[in-house]
Amino acid sequence: MFIVCIQSACIVSKELSANDTWEIVKPVCRELFELVNEGMVKFVSAVEKTDGTFIINLESSRIHLASRNFKDSIGDIEYDSGQMRIGLRANGRPGNIFVKLT
Repeated sequence: MFIVCIQSACIVSKELSANDTWEIVKPVCRELFELVNEGMVKFVSAVEKTDGTFIINLESSRIHLASRNFKDSIGDIEYDSGQMRIGLRANGRPGNIFVKLT
């Protein structure tokens, strides 16, 4: 667990393991375990903030994300210099996935 304070507002974050992260990503990435097993997606780090949102950092040479039901949605995607930020809701939990493209 770590604490980030910005202008008197503190956010407590809990580090997530790779297994915890895959459980979050699995609803929006059907091929997740195949991509991980083939070395195309690698876990870097992940945190869950006290408000229930998450931030996930991955390295990837290939990734396929899709909205599957009303609890899963891809909100926005931003690409800049070899890195993507994907805003989404996975299993009802909002967050961001940052992907360093390799």
